[in-house]
Amino acid sequence: MTRSTMVDEITERIAFQIASGQVRAGDRLPSIRRLAEEHAVNPTTVQLVLARLRAMGFVEPHHGLGVVVNDIEARGGIETWRYLFRFSRRLPETSVRILRDLLETLAIFYASVVTKLEADPSAYDPRPVRQALSRLDRLVASGTASLTDVHQGVLDVLRAGSSAIGGGILLGVLNSLGPMLGDVPEVLDAVFHDAGAHVWWWDQIVTAWEKGDAEAARAALTLLDPWHAEVTERLRVALQAQPTG
Repeated sequence: MTRSTMVDEITERIAFQIASGQVRAGDRLPSIRRLAEEHAVNPTTVQLVLARLRAMGFVEPHHGLGVVVNDIEARGGIETWRYLFRFSRRLPETSVRILRDLLETLAIFYASVVTKLEADPSAYDPRPVRQALSRLDRLVASGTASLTDVHQGVLDVLRAGSSAIGGGILLGVLNSLGPMLGDVPEVLDAVFHDAGAHVWWWDQIVTAWEKGDAEAARAALTLLDPWHAEVTERLRVALQAQPTG
């Protein structure tokens, strides 16, 4: 086994202990020497593991205390939550919650876009978004698109929309959050199994944008809550039906 593979495996092992509550926030990890003995590796490999766990927000070294487990709920970043998706089958409720939070965050973005459009409809050009949506429509209509293809097509519409209203930090956040939906096959299926529904919903939004009809756009936004409930329940059922591991 290569060192990189060992680092991956040990990182995942310790991260799961933290995510599942076996090791709690505020606990100190064993010393580097003891971790090396526990995992049958050398101290240098352990240092690489700890560096990776720190980069993902799971732990933090403290002078005089050693390596302390973070409260990942309070201090975890996007990389923390993305890594937690690895444990979808072993921690299904955690994955359902992450998906729900992610969808709700995207809904906040949609609402902010509608608010901007309502304030000054002529300031933002919907044509790039319509073009991205047309590509997604053709992709779905072909009947050969994979779930990954549909996911990428929806991300392209999102990016076009964000760029059209100014991009900036919102676009950066979308570029970090959006790909998370593609990390787990069950999540992809739960979110994108009805690709036509995505095309239809985005058409409501873009058409409202083109017409300067904020009321129609807000009506489309009201459909998100029941859809989110449906999607998260579909993911829960799918994960519970899978063997753990």
